[in-house]
Amino acid sequence: MYVGSGDPLYLRISDYYQPWYLESKNNLYIVRSLNKYSMNNFNLHILEYSDSENVIMCEQKWIDLIKSEYNTNPIAGSTKGYKHSPEAIEIMRVLATGRKHTDEVRDLMSKNRRGINNAFYNKKYTAETIDKFRIIASNRNYTSVKGLEV
Repeated sequence: MYVGSGDPLYLRISDYYQPWYLESKNNLYIVRSLNKYSMNNFNLHILEYSDSENVIMCEQKWIDLIKSEYNTNPIAGSTKGYKHSPEAIEIMRVLATGRKHTDEVRDLMSKNRRGINNAFYNKKYTAETIDKFRIIASNRNYTSVKGLEV
């Protein structure tokens, strides 16, 4: 059994009947199972109706109650608490190696982290932290060849 929520519900349910969704979301455990065993081997049951403000709370209640094997994440509406396996971490590391962002994407990321969107916005370094930065900077070896000490 899989517990999910949607707001609006009809959009969430209709996703599972769309071929493009089943192809593009094949990394999800439930979608892989739907593709493997076909939709005919699954049933859809609406466990509870809720308003928009309480939908995640209701989903969490049912995840806790049912303890579904398809819900790989113990926390509704979040990936918090999910642990990747060492094999999955290695695969992600290998896939990310050598990947470069385009100049356009880099500019967008830069703009999205300026001003109030910057995590350090309106904060100041302590004198102790500044002293640590000075010590680290004074111990740097500036060379043009990696591994070559001057």
